[in-house]
Amino acid sequence: MFLPKIKQPVFILGMHRSGTTMVTRALGAAGVHVGTILDHNSEALYGIDINDRILETAGGNWWSPPGLDSVLDAASNFQSELTGLDIYGTHLKHPSGRRLSLALAHSGPWAVKDPRLCFTLPWWLARFPKAKVIWVLRDEEEIVQSLLRRQRVEGEAFSDLTEETARELVRAYNEAATTNIKNSGVEVRMVQYKDLVSPDIDTQRKSWFSLYQFCKVRPGKMEGFARRSPKSATTTSSKPLAALPTNGPLVSVIVPNYNHAAFLDQRLESISSQTYTNIEVLLMDDCSPDDSRTVLEKWAAKDSRMTTLFNEENSGSPFAQWAKGASWAKGKYLWIAESDDYCDTDMLALHVQSMEANENAVIAYSHSHLVDENGQFLRDFKDDYAFIFGDTAKWAKDFTNEGKTEVAKHMVFSNTIPNASGILMRKEAFDKVGAPATHWRLNGDWLFYAKLLQYGDLVFHARPRNKFRFHSQTQRSRAISSYSAFDELLEMYTIFEKEGFAPLETINAARGQVAMWWAANVFSMDRSAEVWRNNRRLYNAFKKYKKGLGRYLLRSGAIKLLGQFFIYLGLKKPAKKLAARLFPKSFFAH
Repeated sequence: MFLPKIKQPVFILGMHRSGTTMVTRALGAAGVHVGTILDHNSEALYGIDINDRILETAGGNWWSPPGLDSVLDAASNFQSELTGLDIYGTHLKHPSGRRLSLALAHSGPWAVKDPRLCFTLPWWLARFPKAKVIWVLRDEEEIVQSLLRRQRVEGEAFSDLTEETARELVRAYNEAATTNIKNSGVEVRMVQYKDLVSPDIDTQRKSWFSLYQFCKVRPGKMEGFARRSPKSATTTSSKPLAALPTNGPLVSVIVPNYNHAAFLDQRLESISSQTYTNIEVLLMDDCSPDDSRTVLEKWAAKDSRMTTLFNEENSGSPFAQWAKGASWAKGKYLWIAESDDYCDTDMLALHVQSMEANENAVIAYSHSHLVDENGQFLRDFKDDYAFIFGDTAKWAKDFTNEGKTEVAKHMVFSNTIPNASGILMRKEAFDKVGAPATHWRLNGDWLFYAKLLQYGDLVFHARPRNKFRFHSQTQRSRAISSYSAFDELLEMYTIFEKEGFAPLETINAARGQVAMWWAANVFSMDRSAEVWRNNRRLYNAFKKYKKGLGRYLLRSGAIKLLGQFFIYLGLKKPAKKLAARLFPKSFFAH
């Protein structure tokens, strides 16, 4: 059986709060693959799971680790059948056993980061004996104080540390790392946190470059860590939480719900716990067949700011709920908090502050991350911007832009406001535009934002405070690429042209881009007579905006057939990569 040669990983370890996350993100930006599914600390979820279970098997956890001997005994007996190839496949989110897929999927450097590696390193080295280790060290007292500060932040830690126990914990991690590294004879690069963030630029550069060289990656691929303080590179210009308002003008929070009972508690908790408190919350339900109304009534009973508005007949459109909610709303600002999403507790305060500071602003919004049903990270929407616009520099920091300019330069090509839940709108502007028409299924919000921004400025906050949930009941996931979606886009661009939102040349360029996206999706649509008939109509509509569309369509079909052949051979990942290189897989990235 063919066994791929797997490049040996780099293990990044060090006590919690020592700077391992900063190092991991820097190396990830430089081209090191740090895992497909990560938590907010840039730790691969499968790695956390393995290390936690090893510690639990030994009778401990991260904040109360067992003795090193106990950990070593547990490690020797824990999942002994799990091979390096299995782990490598998990790191790439590949089903194990498809060995050729794994061999071709990722040939570059890769790393696993987890402070628990201080204790569990021997288990990993048994599977990757030629791996390297980066050990990040920080002043003991700085770590202690950082642990205690984090502990005071709700949801950030599950420990109950004192200064004394925190200090003991730091020493336990350092002693375990020292022993395991010494006994293994592994190649190790030790780096001091203070050098990585040193105000002396030469010291800082030397420290970072030593890590890049150790991992055999080019620092030029980074986003500025070698040129400025890494600490400042990972933050935005947002105001600190303490500077944000807790009260002010009334905000009307509209929660349109249909069949999202499973997500409502998290959604409403993230609303109820907002640090900005002057809100009214309109809990709406569109005749859900699940237990939604019970959950909504429960929350209305315990939070006086919440009111229920239940439909007796299904409206058939979420935009009908937008309109109904806005008609009831009394606030100066509107927040349409979709019932399956959630957000950080300071998001509303930040948006209110932005709107109050700029009377011309009609929209303030925060960057969104796409998450799955369980709230696990799936994708950063900046990945979409990189594909469409070539880079993401515009969205790397906070900005305020004239709405008309934003539409003409960017929104004409893509809806750069991915999720209504992440925005705050000025109600006065909403009333001028009105809710999207109910016949729109996928692109009504896109057109709505473009219209709204004709009346004022847009304010953007780069930190991803909003979580956009993607699951089987999501409207976009149900509306798989079909001819009707592209009919909507053509209708939208006709409105853009009629209203003069952008120069005709720009609008036609956007139409040409949509034509390519349509061609890339044709062979993934239903193979019914209706679909084929309407696709012939769309081809005739699109061909005037994209020269050579017919040849492009044939290439798309050929690549589709080739991709199916690869998938049949168990090479799905390389097939997807090949298709993505040749042309976009789909206009709808979900």
